[in-house]
Amino acid sequence: MSDIINVRNFSEPIKELDRLLIPNEIYNLTIQKNTDALNTYFINHPNLMKSFIGFNSTLKNANRLSDERKCGCFYTIPWKTKYAVENNRNKSILLFNLQVKQYAYMIKYWYPNTETSYMRYLSSIALNLLLILKQYQYYVENNLVCTSLNCNKYFSKKFKNVREIKIYLKNLF
Repeated sequence: MSDIINVRNFSEPIKELDRLLIPNEIYNLTIQKNTDALNTYFINHPNLMKSFIGFNSTLKNANRLSDERKCGCFYTIPWKTKYAVENNRNKSILLFNLQVKQYAYMIKYWYPNTETSYMRYLSSIALNLLLILKQYQYYVENNLVCTSLNCNKYFSKKFKNVREIKIYLKNLF
């Protein structure tokens, strides 16, 4: 059996693919949609947050290539997925056609509702944290008090000064 994700035998293949792509270490938090715990996890694991930002960009690029009637390459998922754990694999590979279908599924329900894609949910958390972190950096650099609930909740205890924020952001990119 290969590392390529196979969803042919499922009744709703793209919906099942969306579930199988969830990182195994945060699978339960994602299914339960525990946003606060996921925010904390992403802050403490910046490589995973960076991976989600890259994943989102890769899917968007695959969709663009598909619109131009071009073909792209497979994508090796940079985290250990639920699929890899269920199938005793070390990595998961997403074929180009599944990248396009996953992107379409992610943007199908753009506004939050019960049908929102898990991968879109995780990507939006990662992207939102990045925006809040940039805002927090601006406030700290300019000696302003960040009154936003998110700044105080997630970052004030983790970062004591601008240097720590810059190092964190530098490592993120």
